[in-house]
Amino acid sequence: MDVRLLKAFVTVASLHNFTKAAEQLGYAQSTITSQIQLLEKELGVRLFDRLGKKVSLTPEGEHFLTDARQLLFSWEKAKGSLSHSTSPHGILTIGVNESVCSVKLPKLLEEYRKQFPEVEFHIKIGSTDELELWLNENQIDVAVLLDKLWNVPELTVKICEEETLGFFVSPNHPLLDVKHILPHDVSDQPMLLVSHSSCWKNIFQAVMEEANESYRIMLETASISDLKQFAILGFGVAVLPLYAVWQELESGKLSMLDWKGKELELYVQVVHHRDKWLSPSLEAFLEICRNVTW
Repeated sequence: MDVRLLKAFVTVASLHNFTKAAEQLGYAQSTITSQIQLLEKELGVRLFDRLGKKVSLTPEGEHFLTDARQLLFSWEKAKGSLSHSTSPHGILTIGVNESVCSVKLPKLLEEYRKQFPEVEFHIKIGSTDELELWLNENQIDVAVLLDKLWNVPELTVKICEEETLGFFVSPNHPLLDVKHILPHDVSDQPMLLVSHSSCWKNIFQAVMEEANESYRIMLETASISDLKQFAILGFGVAVLPLYAVWQELESGKLSMLDWKGKELELYVQVVHHRDKWLSPSLEAFLEICRNVTW
């Protein structure tokens, strides 16, 4: 069986769209269509139902998808085992959340490059849901993410470091005079929250709901820099991981509230697919993640 057919099938199954699959794989749409037809002919079953522009897996396609992914992982492992070089080399594709990419990842990759200059990095920035999808599709080798503790059977969490999620305001904000900040203290404050259903926005919402407290949003944006800037200017309370605001705290541009409500649990995690072949470059990355000061 041609591995390209399996890659085409898994990509179409994940994206539910032939055009997007062709763009991702760098083929013409007609090529993807032909590859799927060849695969269906070889297997003797119909893998997709095509109703207009909508593409969905048949029951046979759903069943084959698990096997196809496993076959691709096995193929990757087989290729790697034939490599004559055991030192890290080639391309390492890393998926990250936006905040991790801007704050945590540069330090990791700087140390990696010092030790293993022959490895080239490809970085994909996405939400937690996108990182999970990319790991399952083998689009990335490893993910570094900020989220609640992951417990996904198909994925292996190799490194897990707890992070502090806090509330940050301008140095002259009136809430700085309040000790032991609780949910009701911020319920009437304009909140500055990261958008696109981020994990820490969801954690904040859950804490407020559990306390039966409402809240009002002044700004939602995907930009952490914008959230910090609006907080510095006194527009509201920004909810951010502590590591993202160290410079502003040290310079006195922002201050951290004395939060005494329910603990806002958040973790930086390094994750790969359980069936992923751990190439020398990936093994080296995991080792650096274990030894670096987060």
